[in-house]
Amino acid sequence: VRAVQLHGEEGEDYVKELKKLGICVIRAFRVTSPADIRAAENSCADYVLLDSGQGSGETFDWSLIGSIKREYFLAGGLTAENAADAINMLHPYAVDASSCLEAGGFKDYNKMKAFAEAVRG
Repeated sequence: VRAVQLHGEEGEDYVKELKKLGICVIRAFRVTSPADIRAAENSCADYVLLDSGQGSGETFDWSLIGSIKREYFLAGGLTAENAADAINMLHPYAVDASSCLEAGGFKDYNKMKAFAEAVRG
């Protein structure tokens, strides 16, 4: 499977062109208002990722998600300490973590293991 995760200001036309090439598209949306959720709901991307911002390591106001009408990936500030609560409360299709899994600029095995255990638990 060929896939791409977009994090910039790419528009729907760009997403459509990628999809014509048979590429699975995951499009990130920075969530700061209900309008961002509506934009994610209406995106033609195969998957949407709801985030606080590009690698900020901070959560966003999860109450903005409301009753989104499509599956989504949840990102932004997820850690081993809050991932289980987020999953139980919001029921995302998938979760995405990055900066919380690092130590000294590199992925840390123990942090990745703790995160995976929290998500699976």
